[in-house]
Amino acid sequence: MTHDLGTITSPELAGAFDGPRLALIPVGATEQHGPNLGMAVDYRIAQELAHLVAGRMDGRAYVAPPLPFGLSAHHMAFPGTITIGAEAFQAVLLDVVDSLAAHGFGHFLFINGHMGNQNVLGVLTTRIHFERGLRAASSLYFAQAKDAVERHRRTFRYGHACEVETSVAMYLTPELVNEGALEPGDLIEDYIPHEDNYLPHPMQVPKSFAERTRNGVFGDATQASREAGQDIVETAVERMVAFAAAFLEQRSDAIAPSHGG
Repeated sequence: MTHDLGTITSPELAGAFDGPRLALIPVGATEQHGPNLGMAVDYRIAQELAHLVAGRMDGRAYVAPPLPFGLSAHHMAFPGTITIGAEAFQAVLLDVVDSLAAHGFGHFLFINGHMGNQNVLGVLTTRIHFERGLRAASSLYFAQAKDAVERHRRTFRYGHACEVETSVAMYLTPELVNEGALEPGDLIEDYIPHEDNYLPHPMQVPKSFAERTRNGVFGDATQASREAGQDIVETAVERMVAFAAAFLEQRSDAIAPSHGG
């Protein structure tokens, strides 16, 4: 039986509940990635990761359709970027969680593909847990695969359309990689003291990407490889699965419908 909530039928899902179930909700962004990657890459990577995780969960996890928009105001200087606010982001996802909770889901894991969503996901998962009494967590593959990322990064200022993200896209979403026109970042190295978050003791300072890079890129995508992407993805998925399996053992405090969860 499929683990994709977009293709499973309602009767199939209703008949599948025999214990706690986990909803995997991919979130990302539609935003510029310079000349290197298509603008859907953040949510498409998240979606592919979610399916890899669900495929190893023995029918205990289902993948919701992805939210293709995120907090991308810092990319709006580059054409094609779509951004939504923190309130809209939370409102949509809270409604998704409430809908799935009504059908017996008690555990929710957001599979995030966009760094700009991280802070609001922290707020959102806290609300889901303490306001709804449900279990909620979020992931970001850069964090779960930090050691693999360190093995494969080749630049100091990486993280967006770089050798890491491009490698992951080569492995998971090759149709979004513009391999014939990959470019390194054209960086603008203009930082005041303690503003640079790649150095120790940084402040939190919002800045437009256009103030940091002329072509919308960090790192050097010309040094990306599918093999590096596979290593990063496999490392992240292994840890996400280990977490998800243990996460499901933690009881949801919510009173769910008769299906349980």
